[in-house]
Amino acid sequence: MKKLNYITFEHVMQSLLSKKEHELLNKIIQKLNWNIHDFNRLIDNIKEPKDVIYFIVLGDWIKEACVMIYTLYEKYANNFVYKENKSRKQANDKFEAIRSFIVAHPLRTTRHSDEGYDGTKKCIDIYMHIPPNARATGQCSKADFYIAYYDNLMCCNYEDHMYSEIWDCAYYNIDRIEEFGKYLSKIRRKNLKDYK
Repeated sequence: MKKLNYITFEHVMQSLLSKKEHELLNKIIQKLNWNIHDFNRLIDNIKEPKDVIYFIVLGDWIKEACVMIYTLYEKYANNFVYKENKSRKQANDKFEAIRSFIVAHPLRTTRHSDEGYDGTKKCIDIYMHIPPNARATGQCSKADFYIAYYDNLMCCNYEDHMYSEIWDCAYYNIDRIEEFGKYLSKIRRKNLKDYK
């Protein structure tokens, strides 16, 4: 996985935001870039289950910061089209399901039935390797980490996952902000009245 780009959004026309909004934007970007820095450092150094959890938390903070930036400028987004929006939404859905099951609602999350989390599983733990005689339920031939869970019959199962499921979410949200910045930079001061 390649390193994520830092966001340099503050150079986009300050006149698009109020002074208060611009101050908030600068704080969001500063925190976002700290998270991107930690995320990039962690990419090649995930060794323990706690690193997986931190990777997920950083991914969530990155996604949320990007959403906040987009929301600040949303009134200027009328004609903005992000070409990879379908991939971004799919990555967000997959990521949010994993995050919810591991971090937010480990006991029977029901919010992500499309991703297999319909309330029938209870998260037990995260493993970097599963016992040799255990089988993982999933698509990956060689997973990066495994979620151990109990099903309704209280049987222990393992679900295989890749770090790319987390990286994709962070990447597509950052990429959308970069593309949105290019779009906003084409707005001319004389046209601002069209967005009020």
